[in-house]
Amino acid sequence: MATPTQTVVLITGANQGLGYEAVKKLAAEQVDYIILLGSRNLENGKKAASTIVDLAKGTSVVPITIDIDSDDSVHEAATKVQETYGRLDVLFNNAAIGDAEGTLRQKMRSIIETNLISSAVTTEAFMPLLRKSQAPRLLFMSSGIGSIGNILDPNFPMYGLDNKPYSTSKAALNMLAAIYSVQYGKEGFKVNVICPGFRATRMNGFDEMAAKAEDGVILACELIVRTDKEGPHGTFAAQDYGSWPW
Repeated sequence: MATPTQTVVLITGANQGLGYEAVKKLAAEQVDYIILLGSRNLENGKKAASTIVDLAKGTSVVPITIDIDSDDSVHEAATKVQETYGRLDVLFNNAAIGDAEGTLRQKMRSIIETNLISSAVTTEAFMPLLRKSQAPRLLFMSSGIGSIGNILDPNFPMYGLDNKPYSTSKAALNMLAAIYSVQYGKEGFKVNVICPGFRATRMNGFDEMAAKAEDGVILACELIVRTDKEGPHGTFAAQDYGSWPW
């Protein structure tokens, strides 16, 4: 079981990309953390964790199998966390997909299934463990193109971008997070949404115009480590712009 001084953090989709960078940053900077590196494939998770272990000083990086599109996998992961650590202090819903094959209908279904529905199912599965924390934090990785206000603003840097499946999935995810912030804020939860900015990741083919991935998780990690009651809650934090309109 985790000791009272330890902080138990689960980051989904963390064997690569922004999730991986968040694990790496936390491992290098925090002491007495247990960072659960979520990955659909355990071997990929182990490989990712092995590259971070040397950075960790007084913090553990533990790979854990969790495929958020599988109810069985999600519940098995929650059971393992319960049996091993007894609670969860932070859930960072980072896992997502940016595109899918098929017709528009098929793409919409696939992307919304993963980015919205699977995030909701994962959150619900870990809610009993989060309730056992003295300072539960719930984060959702979103995007500026999931902001309805941005999409309608001609001054928004990506105004006119046509990515209906992904943008719609993230707008819906923002609504989900807003509901959780109201529902659980009265219980002491801190619920926030993160936009990392345009970062070079596998999701965008490591676009040469994108900024470094590691710079996109600074705000996320700040929210993960904050335990004070006056900390941010119900925000849509943007790494490069401070915040976004919902």
